[in-house]
Amino acid sequence: MSRVFGRIVAWRAHLYDRGVLPVRSLRHPVISVGNLTMGGTGKTPLVMELARRFRDEGYRPVILSRGYRRRTRGTVIVGRGRGPEVDWRQSGDEPQMMALRLPGVAVVVGADRHAAGRRAEAEGLGNLFLLDDGFQHRRLHRDVDIVTVDPAEWSAPDRLLPSGRWREPRSAIRRAHAACVQAPLPETMGDVPIPRFEVETVIDGLERNGELFPLDTLRGTPVTAFAGIAKPERFFDLLERAGLTVANRIAFRDHHRFRSADLERLSGAVAVTTEKDAVRLPGGDFHFLRVSANIRRFNELRDLIHERIRHHDARQDRDSGPQLGR
Repeated sequence: MSRVFGRIVAWRAHLYDRGVLPVRSLRHPVISVGNLTMGGTGKTPLVMELARRFRDEGYRPVILSRGYRRRTRGTVIVGRGRGPEVDWRQSGDEPQMMALRLPGVAVVVGADRHAAGRRAEAEGLGNLFLLDDGFQHRRLHRDVDIVTVDPAEWSAPDRLLPSGRWREPRSAIRRAHAACVQAPLPETMGDVPIPRFEVETVIDGLERNGELFPLDTLRGTPVTAFAGIAKPERFFDLLERAGLTVANRIAFRDHHRFRSADLERLSGAVAVTTEKDAVRLPGGDFHFLRVSANIRRFNELRDLIHERIRHHDARQDRDSGPQLGR
């Protein structure tokens, strides 16, 4: 089955490369953040960090996401920069989390990211798009392609779906303009043929009932860690490296919808989960770990992005006259 999948992927890529399959554009620049494998490469924290950085520069970013496993169809505006306007079932868990964390940043979901972007442009929600999980969504033109990479997966064989975790062969990374690699950057990443930027996970603290407090608050207290993400073991290990005593580890499948029976397993425990899981919890007294991405050599990545945005602006000027600035 992986061979069949590989042939389909290769044929699709060939049709896009030759211009047979159409690519649609938006009026404002598009920065895509995606990956070559199935989740767990630090994509969402990177999208949030880029949105925060460009917002602070004076841009008005809009995050475009598919809204995986949401219960709605079509385009949904999750938030206009003032928090979520819909619940996580209508938006998906990651868009909900981003709308909560990023004041001043709009979040829009839709399987058709071009239609979602057009809706955002029509409503004047922003002037810079961040395409979440967009590397394989080639129907939408992007000005910058960033790929997130897990070094452990990069050094392993690139076995394609469904028998492996790879969406595309390793060689597809040549389509991207930059690779953001989870720290520490190993020597085995030397064969990446595009600019590489190391990204480390930074712990902001623990949050509970809307209050953020230091991790030290739970040091010495046995905790039950639970997570429904792509790589829960990475979360559990992060807690232990940060000095917490993880007495119990409970792993659910990615994007798990928590039910009362799940919460009963956690009753009486000091429970810690991820920020993404927290938006799906139907109540209960839990802590969640809030993390951010620190992009080392960010100024170099910013310069690369700005150069690509200048190309977009010049192309827009040629095609349709002056465009909106920041």
